[in-house]
Amino acid sequence: MDGILSNCDRSHARSRTAAREGLEKLVERRRWRNGVHVVRAGLLVVDVDENRGGEITRARYGNHDLLASYDWAAPVGASRTVTYGDPKLDWLSEYRGGWQLLVPNAGAACEVAGVPLPFHGEWSRTRVTVTGRDAHRVLMTSGTRLPLTVRREVRVATGPDRVLVHTTVANVCADNVPFIWGEHPAFPVGPGDEVDFPFADVYDADAVGVGRWPTSANGRDLGRLGPADDGEALHFLVGFAQGWAAIRRRHLGVALAWDVNDFPYAWLWQEIGSSAFPFFGRASILAIEPAASWPGAGLAAAIERGQALVLEPGQQRSTTVALIPFEPDGRSVTGASIDGEVRFAS
Repeated sequence: MDGILSNCDRSHARSRTAAREGLEKLVERRRWRNGVHVVRAGLLVVDVDENRGGEITRARYGNHDLLASYDWAAPVGASRTVTYGDPKLDWLSEYRGGWQLLVPNAGAACEVAGVPLPFHGEWSRTRVTVTGRDAHRVLMTSGTRLPLTVRREVRVATGPDRVLVHTTVANVCADNVPFIWGEHPAFPVGPGDEVDFPFADVYDADAVGVGRWPTSANGRDLGRLGPADDGEALHFLVGFAQGWAAIRRRHLGVALAWDVNDFPYAWLWQEIGSSAFPFFGRASILAIEPAASWPGAGLAAAIERGQALVLEPGQQRSTTVALIPFEPDGRSVTGASIDGEVRFAS
């Protein structure tokens, strides 16, 4: 009898597992029809939205969210109603966390060569064309308001587990084209979480120097989050020699790695309990943003400062950024690389 019951239990367990997997596949098929592509490898599951510039709207590692992700019904997105009358508010009205590509503009709206460029660029609000897809990756492309085309691949890999985002920007006209480029991943954080970063100079939102990492504009430690860190804050990190950052959370850490030659700066943006639009006290976010320029004054200002990237006719530029989950063990992180290695203090 015990053997029969044991067999029945195993059969029921298999049935429940099959039902759960079947439901997950049904949900994924429905989301795919809505433009959301789900790619996976090992414990990694990543959602990519073709309607929003290939934004990674969610990234999970087992039961843990790697990126901040919110499903707010309000505020209503500008794409579903009338404009808010301001490019920044329009962009923020659609924001629900995740990871966006900022190109050909990042930061303030501006005008270049007679073309208006919205806050954080138009790519992250563009419906892209998916040119390839399998279980582990999505390939996308689109043009921008300037004569540039962008190709972007989001891929999940194992050995070690990581998300790889590879992007190529190409000039498709007969003149030189300036642009700026930033990556905009945001992470869920809470009190006690710790942030590791290479030695860097720290500037506040007004581009005034406040010291060396981890000193913040108000004298607090940017490397450790606490109850006093509630609110909105923006800092710029400049002069670091290696492109990486890490957040050590209680249950799962996450590292970001990039080529410092492509992104020599980083924007550090915090929204923790802020009452500002569109968060209304509901978010607990830290965004670590590898960037080609600083501060966030937009492409026109970057051209004046000599910080804009420039592509000659037919020229293209490519780079890869890696998102790497890791098990925290109490030691600080001293480095991370695109191949998935995370190094710890001895």
